[in-house]
Amino acid sequence: MKHTITITYRWWRDDGKRIKPAHQEALEEAATSRISEMMAQGFTSGELTDNIHMTNRDPEDGTAYSGWWEVTEA
Repeated sequence: MKHTITITYRWWRDDGKRIKPAHQEALEEAATSRISEMMAQGFTSGELTDNIHMTNRDPEDGTAYSGWWEVTEA
């Protein structure tokens, strides 16, 4: 018996610009954490949001990101 579950997530900046390379690891961690929480509650898809202020080049109020995740089974 074989059962495959694939979790896919996508992030984008709310201002339409490219995702900052310095933010990629933090977004990965945020997605993993939020997806785990939501899957434990029975969800198979959902929204992701985060606001990151990590570097001196980030705006004072941070960079806003939105995203979506989903599970597919085969």
